[in-house]
Amino acid sequence: MRKKVLVIEDEKIDALRIGRAINAQFPEVSLELITTGEQALDWLHRFRGDSVSLVLMDLSVPRMHGLELLVEFKRSDLVKDVPIVVLSGNEDPEAIRLAYGAGASAYVVKPATAAQMSAALTSTLEFWLNVNRVSVATRVAET
Repeated sequence: MRKKVLVIEDEKIDALRIGRAINAQFPEVSLELITTGEQALDWLHRFRGDSVSLVLMDLSVPRMHGLELLVEFKRSDLVKDVPIVVLSGNEDPEAIRLAYGAGASAYVVKPATAAQMSAALTSTLEFWLNVNRVSVATRVAET
């Protein structure tokens, strides 16, 4: 089954970088891009259980704060176990703590350069698409 990554990102340059990293390193992975919080909620309400392996999301998307969106995704029975990686330019420890508290599986600070961004995305995607074999819910249930 083909893996799918949902990207919630409003900055065109960052969306292009994410798309390039996925296409270059993981050509077998399909990508779906959403640019606003409203679109993400609409997608969530239309979602019927198609295979989504990973969600990459910025917390600063138009029309809804990313933390609220993160909570909505974690409330959905269909996607609550899908890992959500926050990609943000915000390095504030409180923002990071809040993201984890809302259900983020990981928090990656967006690097400044394209090369650094590509490296960060490649390692993040490699882990969540190939290395990680146990869902977040399973790990929590076992503790």
